[in-house]
Amino acid sequence: MPIRLLPPELVNQIAAGEVVERPASVVKELVENALDAGAARVSVELEGGGADLIRVSDDGGGIAPDELLLAVTAHATSKIASFDDLEAVASYGFRGEALASIGSVAQLRITSRRAGDGHAHAIEVDGGLVNGPRPAAGAPGTVVEVRTLFRNVPARRKFLRSQAAETGRVHDAIDSIALGAPGIGFRLSSDGRAILDLPPQDERTRCVQVLGAGLAPELLDLSFEFEAPELHGPIRIGGVVGTPAAAKASARNQWLLINGRPIEDRSLQHAVREAFRGLMDPSVHPVYALFIELDPRGVDMNVHPAKTEVRLRFPSLVHRAIRRAVAQALEHRGLVVQDRVAATDHADPTLPLPLGMPQRTIVHADGGIGMVAPLARPQQVTAAELDPAPSDDARTVAVPAHEPCALDASAPVRFMQVDRSWLVVEEGDGLTVIDQHALHERVMFEDLRARIERSPLERQRLLVPELVDCGTGAIERIEALAPILERLGLECTPAGARTIAVHSMPSFLVERGVGAQDFLVSVAASDLRADDPRAAEAALAEVLDLMACKAAVKAGDRLTTTEIAALLARRATIDRPDRCPHGRPTAFRLTTAELERRFGRA
Repeated sequence: MPIRLLPPELVNQIAAGEVVERPASVVKELVENALDAGAARVSVELEGGGADLIRVSDDGGGIAPDELLLAVTAHATSKIASFDDLEAVASYGFRGEALASIGSVAQLRITSRRAGDGHAHAIEVDGGLVNGPRPAAGAPGTVVEVRTLFRNVPARRKFLRSQAAETGRVHDAIDSIALGAPGIGFRLSSDGRAILDLPPQDERTRCVQVLGAGLAPELLDLSFEFEAPELHGPIRIGGVVGTPAAAKASARNQWLLINGRPIEDRSLQHAVREAFRGLMDPSVHPVYALFIELDPRGVDMNVHPAKTEVRLRFPSLVHRAIRRAVAQALEHRGLVVQDRVAATDHADPTLPLPLGMPQRTIVHADGGIGMVAPLARPQQVTAAELDPAPSDDARTVAVPAHEPCALDASAPVRFMQVDRSWLVVEEGDGLTVIDQHALHERVMFEDLRARIERSPLERQRLLVPELVDCGTGAIERIEALAPILERLGLECTPAGARTIAVHSMPSFLVERGVGAQDFLVSVAASDLRADDPRAAEAALAEVLDLMACKAAVKAGDRLTTTEIAALLARRATIDRPDRCPHGRPTAFRLTTAELERRFGRA
């Protein structure tokens, strides 16, 4: 097949496939052009969710009549003139593709007037065919109309969602841009109905309006500066972050902006989650709008056609700055996570794991076998004091007086196991219901944390290396974590493109029946980094979390009264017994007053 030069119309349509994905993509490009033109007010009107009409009006500087033709020509732009400009992009748009791409897949009309001109001029593009420019009526500024999007590419039009869905995406696009430009007014209407009206505001007010007024009491202000000589200046982080109480079931209210430009970056999102680790349930998502400012030379904006992704010169520095900024805001509110695990090696001799009583076998409700260690010290509760037989009946146990407890240490503690998953404890003027897995996981995490601070964990070498298929890309992730895994007793080497050979496992996990396949696949699936001390510290704690979770008793494990009493005794001695290491609650309390209210006795 011969090589041929593509016609300009086809080139623009190919470019449109990258730049113009849906109406929201068009709105994003046009609104960013308006901001680059110095607009103080931007109005967006939609019909049919933007598939029928998109009209973007601004009061910016306008376009000179003799430049209108260049404006709709591919790779013509006023934003950059040299390679040096591309190295330090300070504007929203710079590729010079948007208007040409839009004109190749829709009917495009631009009407523009500069403040000193007597009248406006207009130009039209339909499927790549240009008509104009010619004189027209219009106020100072620019109006861009896009009609019948994808009219000449019907296959693309079929992929558009419902009118409501496309309007929602446009709303999100304007929200993301408006966050980075609080001093600019924005208005959005759909089929003649106004659905968004943002006047010029200060930064916090704009964040509250975009994230939701109901979240205002839970939004913490950020003002953080991180010195980074490698980036030719400091990293400044502003905006707001919600407390754990403001967390949502979806990641919808998460906004990252670098130098005013909304971007998507999983690594930076991970930095925020790291700051929240241990403070909230991992199944929910924190709410935030973070404004990151750094020298333009430290970020490459020319990575993605739609400019939603960037490449950072020193990503670990930005990751560290975001994590510290969010953690600092949470600490100022009094939300403090337990002390971090030190990520440095210790030369102390190997000591036994401080996990208490010898292991025993527990038969799961489904017939499976797991290895579990009760967590009480032997002197706290002895088999002679308790009935060791498993039972779902309520028991009364005297907690030894030398053990600290939230209640009177000499008072008997009544408890029972329900559905082999929940521990119901009589405490004070009510009941406490405990998730046995979550509490056991927290206890084991605290014990492992104390153990690893003294020396590396004991390991058990395997007679024959176990081959584990960890999936694509796992080799790099596991190799990056090798020093941490080695310290935890896990020795492994690459054995193929997707396979890892495990030579030794932590004795702690082997004794509890946790296999190399189960544990290593979970480690490989996690998004952990260890390219700087803070990231290594977080990764170590995260792997300890995983170890505790894998080895803890599960829902369905029948516990003896001895084991239950031992676990309850440890609950009074550990840090943050109300949350598991992942942040999920371990218990909730039901007071006598609440019971009376529910039974109509109040």
